[in-house]
Amino acid sequence: MFNTYSVEVRSKIDGLVKQVLFISAGVQAITIGAFLSGSPPQLSVNAVYLLKSGWLALSISIVLSLCFMLGQVLAMVAVGFRFRSKLESGRKGAELLVAPMPMRIFNWVVGLGAFVSCAFGSMALSLAAMRLVGGLGGT
Repeated sequence: MFNTYSVEVRSKIDGLVKQVLFISAGVQAITIGAFLSGSPPQLSVNAVYLLKSGWLALSISIVLSLCFMLGQVLAMVAVGFRFRSKLESGRKGAELLVAPMPMRIFNWVVGLGAFVSCAFGSMALSLAAMRLVGGLGGT
């Protein structure tokens, strides 16, 4: 029962990380491509600031997502070492094998940071786009 739950949670986490990476990289590629074209859109100073902030937040989100994925792999390796140790020592009985607490805290902080950075970057780019088309008072 617990194994099924664990596999399902890992699957959801993996899906969420892939979505964050897809959104961050995709939105960045589209918006940067618009500015590298022959005639980039003319934006107000505030909109340019939002655009740069959004790009930075999306870049941070990508890096944090990759760090999170590495942290997940390292956590699985740590659990594997604990499992091997249990087998080699011959300890009997059921044991809950988890990654070390610092690694779990790292994964939580980095994973949530990636999600928040992606959300902030997407909002900043949306606000910049609204200013481009005349929303928000065109400022």
